[in-house]
This record gives sequence, structure tokens and C-alpha cells, in this order.
Amino acid sequence: MNQFNLINDRWFAWQMIPGYIGEKSVPYCSPIYLKSVKPLKTGKGLIKIDFINVFYAEGVQNFSLQLKVLKRAENYLVSEIIYNANETSERCAVISHIEFEWVKRFCPELWYNRPPSSCSSIDSNSITEYLNEVFLKR
Repeated sequence: MNQFNLINDRWFAWQMIPGYIGEKSVPYCSPIYLKSVKPLKTGKGLIKIDFINVFYAEGVQNFSLQLKVLKRAENYLVSEIIYNANETSERCAVISHIEFEWVKRFCPELWYNRPPSSCSSIDSNSITEYLNEVFLKR
């Protein structure tokens, strides 16, 4: 079975549980643009990722996080977010391939306010061109 790989300079779907709102487990979902991924070579499944979080409440932000990979499947990766090396975290992130249906389902405000049909992208079937136009102005 092929395993999901994170690739620099690509868009991915980010689902974090718990998110920033609610009391228990309301997830936070956002497209992310992965700038870099670096295995930390500790033998513990740790990676460091640098990415642009486009739906952060305070506006588009650059993030740098350490993740412990818990599961790697064909189309997604499940990880624990490590904020401090000596503490366990209560947050997990699922990173997966991103597609139009994911945006429609988990980012309805984007879908409503900036549907793919509103973009001038050369290929209206390209999620990459769509997200680049909306967020990176490429």
C-alpha cells in the first residue's frame, strides 16, 4: 500500500481536534499551504512542518509545528501536535489531500463567498490553481 506523503509547496487539508471553539471536540478545518516538511530523525516519528494557515481567526498566518505521526494511510496522516517536547498534547491533526468536495464540506464560507466559478484560473478543475488564486495570488 502506498503511504500518504507530505510534499513541500503543495496544498493540503488540515483538520485539528479539538479546534479553537467549543468546549469539547469541535474540529478546526482549513486549507494549508505546506512550505516545508522535515523529518526530525529521532526514531519517534517526529516531523517539523512550516505552513500557511489560511483560515486562522487572526488572519492568514505562518505556522511552524512539530508533529508526532500516529498513522499514515494512503490518503491521510494522523498526528499529535507537540507544543512542548516534555508534555503530551490534547490536540491531533489530520492532514490529507485536498479536493473541491472537502472545501465545500468543511469550508462552506469560502465555497459560498469565493466559489471556483468566480476564479479566472486556467483550469477550473484544479484545486491548486483555485487555492493559489484565492490565497496566494499566483
